[in-house]
Amino acid sequence: MIDAVLNRVGNLPLPGFFVTVEFTKEANTFPTGLETFIFEKLERIHQGVKSRKFTYQENGWRMTLTFFPTNQVVDEKYAMKNTVNKVNKPKRE
Repeated sequence: MIDAVLNRVGNLPLPGFFVTVEFTKEANTFPTGLETFIFEKLERIHQGVKSRKFTYQENGWRMTLTFFPTNQVVDEKYAMKNTVNKVNKPKRE
């Protein structure tokens, strides 16, 4: 069912944005209100809302959707970053 949700979200016409989905609860039926929720949040973003993370819940589903703009640099608080830990190797003699 997760694949079906991701497929549906990935195929929505969201010009200027892509959406990531993080699942915290999963159910056996498709979340029927998800598309409406996404388009409502996209409209709020266009109206000036600063938030880009929204939590959706329906019939056992719980997921966090993050809207990333495709035409500008992502705000620092939403940036996906890799961290590198430097490990010192023992010196050879």
